[in-house]
Amino acid sequence: MNGNIKFYKAHEFWGKVSIEGKSKDIYFNYINVKPELSALLDSEKYKEEPITFDVIDSSKRKGEKEAINININFDHRKVGFIYSFDQERGIGTIEDYQSKAKIFFHFSGIRKAYANKYERVEVGDPVLFTIGNNDKGPSCVEIVKIDDRNHFETFANFTDLKQSLKDLKGMAEDETWDYIKKPTRGVPVLFSFMNQSCLRLQKQNKVIKGKSSKDLTEYCYFNTGLVTPQQDEIFAYFIKNPKFVKLDGWGLQSPEWNFIEFNTDQSVYRRYFIELPEIATYFSEAEVADLIFDTRVPIIPDKEHLLKRKTRIESERIKNLDDEGFIEEIKDAIDLAKKRIKRNYKTAIPHFYDNRIQFLIPLCFRSNKAEAVAALVVNKNENIHEAHTILSLDQAYNNARLLAKPDREWLNP
Repeated sequence: MNGNIKFYKAHEFWGKVSIEGKSKDIYFNYINVKPELSALLDSEKYKEEPITFDVIDSSKRKGEKEAINININFDHRKVGFIYSFDQERGIGTIEDYQSKAKIFFHFSGIRKAYANKYERVEVGDPVLFTIGNNDKGPSCVEIVKIDDRNHFETFANFTDLKQSLKDLKGMAEDETWDYIKKPTRGVPVLFSFMNQSCLRLQKQNKVIKGKSSKDLTEYCYFNTGLVTPQQDEIFAYFIKNPKFVKLDGWGLQSPEWNFIEFNTDQSVYRRYFIELPEIATYFSEAEVADLIFDTRVPIIPDKEHLLKRKTRIESERIKNLDDEGFIEEIKDAIDLAKKRIKRNYKTAIPHFYDNRIQFLIPLCFRSNKAEAVAALVVNKNENIHEAHTILSLDQAYNNARLLAKPDREWLNP
């Protein structure tokens, strides 16, 4: 039979399915859900997705029917992984998990979780999709990103991640970890810092593993890159997740580790490790020169992309300009920024994004040349600098903090 999942109670492992063309819903148990569909249940992405199932007399509810062999309706939907993706051009391919075919997609085909949210995808992400056609052939549409967890949460289970980060803030050297322009009463900058650091440390093999000699329990830890007011390095400590099983197929990989604590080398768990972990790095000694912005290289504004980011500028006058007037203001702001950079190279702040070093430069306009109202993101491409997007000052500080505490000359939201 065909239908949809009406609802699912995750903590009780049961729910109901609706049958296409019939009004009565039927009970189901999680054990009768196939792996492809169970990934949607675990990530709460099952709503409105077409399913197939068989119906039998219920063994648990006398006199009622029960759905079994419940799975995605593969006549209408496919599952796969992001195989390749060009972030700048917004195009890539998805590998169909069953046929192994590589099918084209454009980022506009990704279904947004929220109206104004751009759904960023990365190679390896599990997705649900439909095969459509465009003038160039088959293409993926109605793409649903299955895993919405951040890097930190895919690495480890946390009892309460927000509270753990607040504990880290209280332990570390004093620093502003919330947005200033639009405060959240949380620690979004610290979250971003730890989330990206965790991913980078994994890629650089700087997560150190150890084992208890008594019961062979496995542990790991890494250097957060933060220090206490007494300049003691702060580490993140983890214990092996006993339920961890390496995923063989399509779906959501459970984290390999369970978080224990943030602590210095005085932690009782430090005894399980021989090596001392290093902090995440984003450039080599040979690349240090790349952290200095070369004002001799021309900055070419990407007009189409910049116009889409106009709303991030905290100036009503600029927001209300027509397209031609806005681009002229951007060009003037670029000229002004280059003059400032020539006087003080620290004006161009490096940040790490999309696996490369880019620069943040101030956007100051004619009405107030002294105050930045946004940041222009610039990256070098062959013999030019491309100005391809705009960030609010909060967003810019958030990104820049990954490499170091930014100079507050202008990035002072």
